[in-house]
Amino acid sequence: MVNHKVLEAAAEWRHSQHRQAQRTYTKHGDRVPQLIRQLAGPTQEIHDRAFDLLRQMGALVIEELLAALADPALDPIAADEVISLLGVTGEEAAKKPVWQFLQANLDDPERASTAALSLAGLGDERALPYLREGLDDDDEDRVSNSVAGLIMVGELEDVEHLRKVHRRHLTNSEIRSGVASAILTILESSDERTFSRIMDHIRTSFADRYLWADIWDIMEREFGSGQQPIH
Repeated sequence: MVNHKVLEAAAEWRHSQHRQAQRTYTKHGDRVPQLIRQLAGPTQEIHDRAFDLLRQMGALVIEELLAALADPALDPIAADEVISLLGVTGEEAAKKPVWQFLQANLDDPERASTAALSLAGLGDERALPYLREGLDDDDEDRVSNSVAGLIMVGELEDVEHLRKVHRRHLTNSEIRSGVASAILTILESSDERTFSRIMDHIRTSFADRYLWADIWDIMEREFGSGQQPIH
């Protein structure tokens, strides 16, 4: 189920950054093809600078990003980064090429994980089976991608799986926090009775005591100390 609240918040953030995106595009727009190539390096510093500028320009460079992705000569590393950038544009036109990239790379878990996360970021529920599969991956980066994707498109049936993921990764703060956020966003889209029932079950479960602490930490930051979320 698409979490419209999360996606709308992302859209609002992109709108708030539109003027900055235009300024960045005015200054660096003529360098977009070069910046896309620099996503493959040759140094981490050059990559990071290119990625940041392209991310700032966002939807203003979607045509260039899509053209680069369709170029068979594009370095695979750069292609992966283009997929990541497309996932945060919020553009409908990005869904088909990201989906095609995912289908073309099912035998490469890392690339498939990147594409599934981007697809989720675009609000495409076709990412769900791949995100769910990634929750049980041995690679924690791919687990983290799946958790992040479920924040955007997760369903009630994913909560139990996410609870188990949290128990398995107690030493990974990124996964722990992501799972707590995913469960909260999924439950916030449910009815009040379901919300209360599952939250009470987590709160009273000894196995979920660390998960409850992480959930409570998020609620305190969002709603203030001692406050319950209004549902």
